[in-house]
Amino acid sequence: MAVSARAQKNKPVAEFPAEMSDAVRAEYQKQWDKGRILWDINCARCHNMQVRRKVLIPDFKPEQLIGYELRVKNAQHDTGIAEERVSTEELGLIMTFLSYKKKNK
Repeated sequence: MAVSARAQKNKPVAEFPAEMSDAVRAEYQKQWDKGRILWDINCARCHNMQVRRKVLIPDFKPEQLIGYELRVKNAQHDTGIAEERVSTEELGLIMTFLSYKKKNK
């Protein structure tokens, strides 16, 4: 398998509710894409896992993705995702990405 094909296969995919309108879905897709980039920059280094030569982004439960709890539940986040590094708006984009990322099998 070519490297580019492997990278495409390993790329996260968004999974939105079927009842979401096309206009809303398009807006959430933009937010999801921005959140994925922010995840890669700020979070992936510590949270991504390598399983059988495949990089997995962990699945978080909805209650783990509640606003500032993301910052305060883990002591390492005090410095790792401090507001000076990741704004509240950016954290919201990351949570959108994680909320609608297709779950791992």
